[in-house]
This record gives sequence, C-alpha cells and structure tokens, in this order.
Amino acid sequence: MDDRKRRQQGTFAAMRTVVGPIAVAALLAGASASALAQGALPAERPRFVSVSGEAEVSAKPDRARLQLGVTQVSAEVAEAEATVNKVVRAYIAEAKKLGARDEQIGSTAVSIQPEYVWDEPTRRNQLTGYRVSRDIEVRITDLDKLGAYLLAATRAGVNQVQPPQLESSKAKELANQAMAAAARDAQAKAALLASTLNVKLGSVRSIAESGSAPPVPMVKAMAMRAEAADGNAEMGISTGEIRVRATVNAEFDLLAP
Repeated sequence: MDDRKRRQQGTFAAMRTVVGPIAVAALLAGASASALAQGALPAERPRFVSVSGEAEVSAKPDRARLQLGVTQVSAEVAEAEATVNKVVRAYIAEAKKLGARDEQIGSTAVSIQPEYVWDEPTRRNQLTGYRVSRDIEVRITDLDKLGAYLLAATRAGVNQVQPPQLESSKAKELANQAMAAAARDAQAKAALLASTLNVKLGSVRSIAESGSAPPVPMVKAMAMRAEAADGNAEMGISTGEIRVRATVNAEFDLLAP
C-alpha cells in the first residue's frame, strides 16, 4: 500500500473517533427536548406546615424537700463546731418526733472557713475567727406537717432556711400528660392553618419534643402567723399546685383540595 492510501485510511479513522461522541450527544439532546415537549417537569417540592404545640398540666404536691443550714462564727473552731453540732442534733431529734425516718434525713459534714478583716494600718488581712457550718435536708412526705418542720427549725436554733421545694411522686406521669397535650395542640394548630388556606392536612412528617420545663411549685405563704393548732396554719402556708409545661414541634403534609 502506498503512502497516499495509508494517509486516507488514517483520516477516515480519525473522523469516526470524533463523529461517534457527537452523535451520542445529539441523540441525548434530542431525547431531552422530546421529554420536555411531552410535558415531563421536575418533581414538585413537598408542601408541609411546621407548628409548635404547648401545654401545661397541674397537680397537688404530695411531698417536699426542705433545705436547712446552721452557721456559727467564733474565734475558736472547737466552740463554733460544738454549737453547730448541737443545733443539728436538736433539729434531727425534732424531725424524728414529727415522723421523719432516718432515710429521710441527711446532713453534711462540718465546713470550716477562716474569717478575715482588712487592717489598714498594717495593710494586711487579720484573722478574726472561723465560720463553721453544716447543711440539713429533710424529705417530707406528710405536707400537713410542713409548717411544723419549719417551726421545729426555729426552736432548735437553725439559722438558715430555704423555701421548701414541693414535689409530686407522679412527676413523670405529669410530664407525659403535658407532652401528649402539647402534641394535640400542635395538630390542632396545623389543622387550623390548613383549613384557613383551603388545603387538606395530611399525615405527620416529623415530631419532636422541644423540652419540658421542670415542675413549678406554686407556694403561698402569709407574712403574719395566725393562731392555730397545726404548723401550716400557724406559718400561713398553702402548698398550692405543681405545674408542668411541655412543648412539641411537628411538621404535617399539606394536600391539594
């Protein structure tokens, strides 16, 4: 074969290599144009509504946690420690008289901190004594005696009393009730929005608990004491209610009417 024929065959091979991909691309372009001509459109974006439901349930407390403290400042550690321990022992004895069991009473070890004052002439801190303290916690299951426990603290010499923390033994059940009510509230809101916009509410797409607020005790206490036989009335204490709140976020499908 002469050089001329070989050059012609090489040219034909190169043309086949180039023409092949061009033909495929043209075929795909024609197919896409045909699909568009027949009305094939991209998938429609899903339509949904996002809502937040809230609810609150309340119940009467049936137990309480009482936080007490005893603090004494003295120039001598031993003297302050003896005073604090005496008060703690006296209050624990009073609490047991009211019906508290050993497992319902807890007390911390002695805490000792030095007390200083700034002495300007010497430009130094001067030791003035020691602050000795202990904490007491009582779990009360008879709320009718809550005021009596507080009065007993005064008699024993307790000098730090925190507001009682009211609790419910059904706290988990109350939280579940609040969460279920919040879910129903979310569904009702979604249905209202859908009907307002003339669309139908579909099934739920997602649902999540946003969070449950810790129980909020509603304690009422009068500033003045009244003459009465029981401690609650004497202290002017009304235990009120415990309120539990929950929030739920949900998404629902929206359907064409």
